[in-house]
This record gives sequence, C-alpha cells and structure tokens, in this order.
Amino acid sequence: MTRPDDFGPSEYLCYRLLVGLDESANAAISRSKFHKLSCLTDRYLAEELDCNVGLPRYWYVYGEVVDEQSLTGDFYVAPSAKFWSGQRYLPADDVNDWEFPVPSERKARIDEAVEWAVQNFARTNAEGIQQYLYRHYVPNEFVRTYSDLRSQLKRVDLDTQYTLGDFEVGSHSTRGFVVESLETMVETYPRDDYPEAYELFLEWYETVELLLEADDPDYAAIEEFLDSFVTMLSKVELRFHHRQHIPDDRIKVWENERLEAKETFARMLAEKRETLLDGDSRRETSWTNASVRDGGETGPSASVSFSRRLDSFD
Repeated sequence: MTRPDDFGPSEYLCYRLLVGLDESANAAISRSKFHKLSCLTDRYLAEELDCNVGLPRYWYVYGEVVDEQSLTGDFYVAPSAKFWSGQRYLPADDVNDWEFPVPSERKARIDEAVEWAVQNFARTNAEGIQQYLYRHYVPNEFVRTYSDLRSQLKRVDLDTQYTLGDFEVGSHSTRGFVVESLETMVETYPRDDYPEAYELFLEWYETVELLLEADDPDYAAIEEFLDSFVTMLSKVELRFHHRQHIPDDRIKVWENERLEAKETFARMLAEKRETLLDGDSRRETSWTNASVRDGGETGPSASVSFSRRLDSFD
C-alpha cells in the first residue's frame, strides 16, 4: 500500500473531491460521477484559477474520464454499490489531507476548485454533469451528435413496450430524428483527425440503414449497435486525440490495443451485415413466391433510401 508521501496534486484533487462529496451529498458517489466531476474540477482549476495539476484525463465513449491507472496510491476505496450495478467511490479512512506533500499555495487553489465543484454539483447526478461538460467542452460536433442520438435512443421504455416511434422529436418522427442524426454524423465526421476509424464508420452507417428498414425498427438494438461503434472509436481515435497528461507507457498500451479493437469491430460488423442481408433475402424470396401464387406483382416495391450515398463524401 502506498502512503500519502507518494501522492501528488492530482491525487490530492481527487481525494479532496471525494471528501467534499461524501460530506455534502445524500447519495452514494458513482464511478461515473467521480470521473466526470474530477475532470470538470480540473478544468475549472486550470481555466479559472490558473493552476495545472496534471490530472491524467481523456475522452472515452460518452464523456471525459480520469485515467485511474496513472494515479498513485490508495487514497480511495471503490466497493460494489448496493443499489446499482457498479462501484461507489469513497475517500480512504486512513488518509488525511494534511499528509499530502503538496505546496500549501497549490493546495489552497485545489481546495477552492473542489469547493466550487461541490457547491454546484454535489446533488447533480452523473448525467447532469455530463450535460454540463457537453455544453462547454465537447470535442467536436460529431461527438455531440452521436451523444445526442444515444440520449434519444435511451428513452426507449422496454418495461412498458413504448418505443421512440410513439412520440415526436420536434417536428420529425423518431425515425426521422435518427436518420437526421446519422446524416449529420456523416457530414461532421472529422476525417482528418480520425482517419483510422473512417472506413469502419462508413460500414457501420450502412448497417444501421439496414436496421432502420424494418417496419418497426428495434431502437434498443440500434442503441446497442451505436455503443459498440463508439467504444471502438474511443479505443482507436478519441483517447489519442483528446487527452491530457497521459504517461507514455499508458499510450503504448493503447497503441497495442488499437489494431485489436478495429479487427474485433470489423468482424462484428461483417457478422451483423450478413445476418441482416440474409434475413432480407429470405423475406424477399417468400414475398415473391407468394406473389406468383396469387398472380400479383413479381417483386416487392422498392424501399425508399433515406441516405445520401456515402461515396459523395469521399
């Protein structure tokens, strides 16, 4: 077990934040809340108090996270949560803030930033903190768009069997909102910044088109499919381009994981497309046979494609 002598200002920031949240909030501190609020506190500290403590953080999936593996020591505990699947974060009982070997002036600024964070966000859930981060710090419009799309997809209520198709988003149906979001993703994809994942993005996009061709699209499946793409994008692109103070040895680990993430996602995509196309082929054959027996038309009416062809963006 490491002692506070091994800690630095990043550990002090996270420790003091956990102490403040534990004393001020009535609810347990989730892993997501700890990560998002630590990053937000660090941003406030740098921008408003001109103090850079070197907190290792990066953008991953739907928000900014702390690279816990780059932190030193045991200043917190993270037992399993009682009321949700995951962990709750607490400051370690045997650590005291006065033990951290951080200059008093820097401690004072960190404490001021933590006080701001606790006053403004102690009773805000992780989703609310994420919304604040997106309003002020989202990396680009592409990330904002796919995050907004997921927020809408999560509104599917599986327990009561409501789907997004049952209500309107603005002046468009939910299908229209999903289509519009996908088109915006194509238009705003930062191809120069994220070249490694571009071809996989195009294949994923075309596969979502197949999912949306159903009379009653499975929006929960589309949400899961979006999550799989964003996870791959995070491992291949996001954490490399939107990071602060990540040690070189951690970046080497990420680089080793990059190819595997692409290959795993590519295999999943191929299997998904094969399944969807095979299902379409069987339905078309069944429809044609029935039409011939009934003396009707010889083929199904052509479906209307909602998308512009991706080639036009090359």
